Amino acid sequence: MWNKPFEKLRRRMTCLYAAIFGALILVIVAAAYTFIWWEILAHEKENLVAQIYHEGEEWVESEEAPCSEAAIRSGKMLAYFVNADGSKVILNQLGTGEAGQELMSHKDDWPKKLNTSRLLRMQSANGVRYRYLAAVAPVIDGDKQVGRLYMFKNMEFYYHAAYKTLFLLLCMALILYFAACYFGYWLAERNIRPISNMYAKQQQFTADASHEMRTPLAVMKLAVQGLQEDEDSRLSDFAKESVNMLQSESERLSRLTENLMTLARSDENILPVYTAQVDITALCKKVASQMSLLAAEKKLQLKQEIQDNLVMQGDEMALSRLLIILLDNAMKYSSEQTQITLRVAKVKTHLVLEVRDEGCGISDDDKQKIFDRFFRVDKARSRSQGGLGLGLSLALAIVRQHGGSIKVLDNKPRGTIMYVKLPTTVK
Repeated sequence: MWNKPFEKLRRRMTCLYAAIFGALILVIVAAAYTFIWWEILAHEKENLVAQIYHEGEEWVESEEAPCSEAAIRSGKMLAYFVNADGSKVILNQLGTGEAGQELMSHKDDWPKKLNTSRLLRMQSANGVRYRYLAAVAPVIDGDKQVGRLYMFKNMEFYYHAAYKTLFLLLCMALILYFAACYFGYWLAERNIRPISNMYAKQQQFTADASHEMRTPLAVMKLAVQGLQEDEDSRLSDFAKESVNMLQSESERLSRLTENLMTLARSDENILPVYTAQVDITALCKKVASQMSLLAAEKKLQLKQEIQDNLVMQGDEMALSRLLIILLDNAMKYSSEQTQITLRVAKVKTHLVLEVRDEGCGISDDDKQKIFDRFFRVDKARSRSQGGLGLGLSLALAIVRQHGGSIKVLDNKPRGTIMYVKLPTTVK
């Protein structure tokens, strides 16, 4: 079973592949339908002009009408014959039906040039639609043009056939789309699995290494503590300084080990959340009071804006750690004689926690990486103050375990806001 980031990545890749394949299928269907329709239309236009020439010859030879009575009554084929300059009607075979009346009312839309055709789309007052292919060609008697013959072919049959074809194409496209979705899902899984396996091995190594380091680090800390508390030892000043350095670094390594263990458990979704009723107001005030001492040492002012009677379901120790991380991070990047504000309030069904500082701020590029492990905005400052680059990664893990969200905002005119939104109940 993949963890959430890879599951989300697979879903996103599946959606991307499905969108690409779907777009390609739609383009192919649209192109195929357009090509088929225009081929049919071009063929019918050519045939209708040829038929006009044939009917013109029949008229010259025997004055046979271009359209039969049955064709006129059904509206399948209609004709209109005028003299060469169009001033006199020689034969009107538009009939007395509504289709003929609509054609006459749209006479301005008929093709003007000889040997041309045009598709006419009309709608009667009753809402009935008519689609006719109109064409015009000269009627020649010897070397003389005796008239212009217009013929109109009902295209409803072709439209219905085109709609059926489009429906079949869309059904095929839908089947192909579902097949493409399945193929995209399979392809995404195939592409992600090697990365997922490498990531799992990395996480396993991190967890195993962190676990194995705990015992030797504990022994080292006890040994260093023993040297510091041994009153009979005759250590030089350099040796004492080295022992103190060992103690500082062993504590730093212990914190790093614990943080890596916590993050590894979070990645595997096995980070325990001991949910209980938590008095957020009291917890925030307690943590703020403790951090106020550290703020005073750094010549910073920690202001509290905490709403009363705030409670939620959550892990009190984890939430306390979250507050400490955010406040400590704000202090690291704040200049002396500036203010840090802890603001906590309830908004509808969520608790909103803000830590505002007046420090150097965070660039837009760094905002995208601020929650990455071992990332530091100011590497020199973080390292000098004992920062490991894991604090905000842990904060993100804690917030996610509580079903919330965290983001970085600009504190106008200067500084940063860490904005946390937590549900009052943990699912």
